[in-house]
Amino acid sequence: MTDFWNDSPGLAEALSSVAAIMRESLRSTDFPIEDAVASIIESNGKMLRPALVLIGARFGRGGMESRILPLAAAIELLHVSTLVHDDVLDEAELRRGIPTLHTRFGAKEAVLAGDWLFARAFLLAAESASPANAKALARLVSAICAAEIKQDMDKWSYSASRRGYFRKIAGKTAALFSLALHVGAAEAKAPAPVAERLRRAGYNLGMAFQILDDILDFESSAGVMRKPVGRDIAEGLCTLPLIHALRVDEHGVRALLSALSRERDGAAQMEPAVAAVIARTVSLGGVDAARRDAARFTARAEAEIARLPATPARDELSRLSSRLLSRLY
Repeated sequence: MTDFWNDSPGLAEALSSVAAIMRESLRSTDFPIEDAVASIIESNGKMLRPALVLIGARFGRGGMESRILPLAAAIELLHVSTLVHDDVLDEAELRRGIPTLHTRFGAKEAVLAGDWLFARAFLLAAESASPANAKALARLVSAICAAEIKQDMDKWSYSASRRGYFRKIAGKTAALFSLALHVGAAEAKAPAPVAERLRRAGYNLGMAFQILDDILDFESSAGVMRKPVGRDIAEGLCTLPLIHALRVDEHGVRALLSALSRERDGAAQMEPAVAAVIARTVSLGGVDAARRDAARFTARAEAEIARLPATPARDELSRLSSRLLSRLY
């Protein structure tokens, strides 16, 4: 786990317990690449989603760690399984600064490893969550898969629709953030109106988080991000900064994208084309406009958070909202 939670020692300690449950759940005598999969779990992720489960639970009854901690671990295992599958689809070489599973063992083995993680996640959820929340987790996986298929089918088409972009990230990142806060509260028996407000706060936090993640692909560095910068562009994805740039100068930006598309079979040749798209997007204000969108979603999340009961958990969630908007990775 990173130092992201250094200012929240209580939460950091609980997340260490979650990580231990995750490691224990991966132990198997018959899964050949168990150690390699476990290395992803231990590769300094921020563990945001299990943290949201824990924060949500603090709005309910105390003394329910035996249910909440395994559920938080299940949510993170689900997230990691989607990352493994994403890396195969995107042909990514690095994840969190280490080689991806498919580069080490092959695409087939990586897909099966992701499936194995799904199974482990659902096993934990079945053991710790109510039937209603276990079903919600299953529905979420369906929504994530549908959103991923839609994204893959849209590659290299560069739609300038903000609504379409928002719909795609709502089905992936925002849905998982929303579920994490909501199920944590629901499993801890928080009042229904509080759990519902947390669900809405999580949705808006997830939207802001994904927009910023897409912004960082344009302006961060590989050392900070622990993955190649400009990867979305190189994969033919049209994220929000590029959408804003297209809306300002569609003809000029599409000319650059056409040049990029012609070079997509050669990684070395693509680098100047990717750099040109990044530079033009930034100069047209696409990154700044996307950051304003992220700020609007953050403001909506903070409005929901402000209406929650005045507790340390609310303060923790408010601090997290502010930190996510200013993060560098």
